[in-house]
Amino acid sequence: MMHVTCNVKGREIRLKNPLMTAPGSFGNILEYKDFVDLEKLGALIPNSMLKEDGSPNGINKFLMVPHGYLSSFGPNNMGVATFIREVLPLLPEGSAPVIIDIKARSIEEMAESVALAAKEEKIMAVEINLNCPYASPQPPYYQNPEMFKKLILEARKAAGEKLLIAKAPGGIYPMAPMAQVLEDGGVDMFVPFNCVDGCAVDIRTRKVQGGGYFGPGIKPLALSRLREAASVFHIPVIGAGGITCAEDVMEYIMLGAFAVQVGSANLTRPDFMMELLKDLERLTEELGIKSLDEIRGCAVS
Repeated sequence: MMHVTCNVKGREIRLKNPLMTAPGSFGNILEYKDFVDLEKLGALIPNSMLKEDGSPNGINKFLMVPHGYLSSFGPNNMGVATFIREVLPLLPEGSAPVIIDIKARSIEEMAESVALAAKEEKIMAVEINLNCPYASPQPPYYQNPEMFKKLILEARKAAGEKLLIAKAPGGIYPMAPMAQVLEDGGVDMFVPFNCVDGCAVDIRTRKVQGGGYFGPGIKPLALSRLREAASVFHIPVIGAGGITCAEDVMEYIMLGAFAVQVGSANLTRPDFMMELLKDLERLTEELGIKSLDEIRGCAVS
């Protein structure tokens, strides 16, 4: 009842359920193993990674604000190489498929990181973060058609036969031109929402913290982006943004999502994914839904 399937270039992708963790909300995966049965989720996505380990960040990674969080990671996460060497071998046998979200400071670095991850059998897919070049004063590549095409083609080449997912850049952007570049470049799936820019001011210290704003407050916007993406993309789309309950998951699927990524709710309680899975199973039975595949994209105006 809970499994989901889709066809990607003649290859069937099947998950136990549509629930994925979102990059930035689930540590290195092992940090949550005492709270979450890693075998029961659809897919596991650790924090997004640069190729190499970063240095400590001098500000908060997360700042709680009304209806969500501001994230400000910087280049301070575990790198791809370290994750492969130190974490991947320790994941329990039978764990859900692993997806690595990669951020990069250049096209060359993106290709190198994708190639590293693509070699690993335990990694089902590589997700490239389109906020590239990351943490750079340069304009993002997706604003330059030629650079954007090159980024996607190089990532596709580096991924080989591995499933390649693209994660939207932060903010709002024209969907149709991005769809053409991603599909022409060989991307297999797309996550149409990431975060929006935000900031907060501590009136006592008079300091400002900026970052990506995410959480339940942005769910209507994220749903709208998913709805638009489902109408213009010919590849499967993955919903993300503000999911806090089973009803939210159902909304995304009914608008066309193959699966969903759950982020901020994992910061509220470490066992959230297990509770969400139970609630989704109950809701599916309550609504008389025999398969989530049968309701995908069923919502109409």
